[in-house]
Amino acid sequence: MFKNIKLFFTSTRFKITIWYSSLFLLLEVLLGVSIYIYLYHISHVNLDLNLKTQAYAILRVVEEKHLDLETFEPSPVYKSEDELIWDIIYDAVVFNRRNTFIEISASQKLIYKSANLGQNHLAFPEKKSSELIFDYKNELLSNDVIRVCQLKGKRFIVIVAYPIEHIAQTLNSLTDIYIVMAPIFLIISIIGGALISTKSLSRIDAIIKKTEEITAQNLSEKIPGGGYFDEYGRLVNKMNEMIQRIKTSLDFMNQFSISAAHELKTPLTILRGEIEIALKSEKTPVHYIEVLKSNYEETIRLIKIIDNLFFISKSDNALITIDKQKVELNSFLNSIIQSMGFLGREKNMDLILDSMPKICIKFDQDLIKQALSNIIDNALKFGDENSTVLVSAEEINDIIKISVINTGPGIPDESLDKIFNRFYRVDVSRTRKTGGVGLGLSVVKSIVNLHNGNVNVESSIGTTIVSVILPNQ
Repeated sequence: MFKNIKLFFTSTRFKITIWYSSLFLLLEVLLGVSIYIYLYHISHVNLDLNLKTQAYAILRVVEEKHLDLETFEPSPVYKSEDELIWDIIYDAVVFNRRNTFIEISASQKLIYKSANLGQNHLAFPEKKSSELIFDYKNELLSNDVIRVCQLKGKRFIVIVAYPIEHIAQTLNSLTDIYIVMAPIFLIISIIGGALISTKSLSRIDAIIKKTEEITAQNLSEKIPGGGYFDEYGRLVNKMNEMIQRIKTSLDFMNQFSISAAHELKTPLTILRGEIEIALKSEKTPVHYIEVLKSNYEETIRLIKIIDNLFFISKSDNALITIDKQKVELNSFLNSIIQSMGFLGREKNMDLILDSMPKICIKFDQDLIKQALSNIIDNALKFGDENSTVLVSAEEINDIIKISVINTGPGIPDESLDKIFNRFYRVDVSRTRKTGGVGLGLSVVKSIVNLHNGNVNVESSIGTTIVSVILPNQ
């Protein structure tokens, strides 16, 4: 149980849910803070603008009326100075008379104050500036700060003030709403994150389940879901490609093991049989010499098979290092022909070199010699008796082309793209007769690939041309 709980808290599904919920909650907090700051700022800006507008309106009205309050006398229309002033500024203050504090003074004499001030007043020391906006604190008028706009005209000083408690109440209400909504949004984000992670990772679960079902016995099966053009689809395709590569490697290993065992078994069986026959009864010296010659040929064959297998193994594991040296090609090819000339004598075949002089190229002499020796060996084995094997070399732009041409039955078209496969033989009976095991051309291709070159084969009835193309670096 504890293991399952630990797996859950360390799972990607849980991490996605936490990240989604955290991000969602963070966005909510950022949005709430942004709205709060914006409303706070815009409310104060609008308040200052309204106070200035109202103060200027009042000051303009009283200045334009040219009031002379010092000679004021009560009348049936205006029984007091306040009534006169109120009537004059009515249009300027009536829209907000309940919450706005207004005072008008002249010559340091208070001539009007709004009724909501009661016994309080907003008289401030006279300032040099004609316009002042500042905060004022008076607990008798409001528990919050009062925003004040004071304007100084030619004769009058107008003070318009407004308590910001209504702005604070609005912002506090907004804060309360966010405090209440935050847990709700958190729960919604957790549920949403869980649903999204479950939905998005369900295909991963299907991939895992199918992957667990695939073993070495059913590598031909594929993981479903590769038809989607998204990350999961690409993952499935790459995994299917990997499974196919593994299957190809296993098939090759099985084929390699069977073929190698079979090819090694034949010369070993021959050696064993001939030795057993030689040991059962006394033989003449001539017969013993024939047995030793046969054993020697089978031993050479075994060594060649093992050398090729060893080279292929090193090639597959990138253990081959190339030692490139500058070589004069004509002399190099001539030395190979001289060392292999004896192979064609049994079939009365000649090796002829047709090479341009003074061709120089850099390659690994041992590896290229092995590759060309394998090609020439095949040409001698499968060529017609009493024929000629021609070795030629030519320089074409920045490449060197070395060709081996022989006359013979040729290679069938359906086999041209397979002859470089390991253990592939065009004619099993003929290769058995000539001692081939289907590794020579595979080694050739590996060596040429190491030199960044390629091998071409052209064959028809009567002629076969194998060409090694190397970059002239």
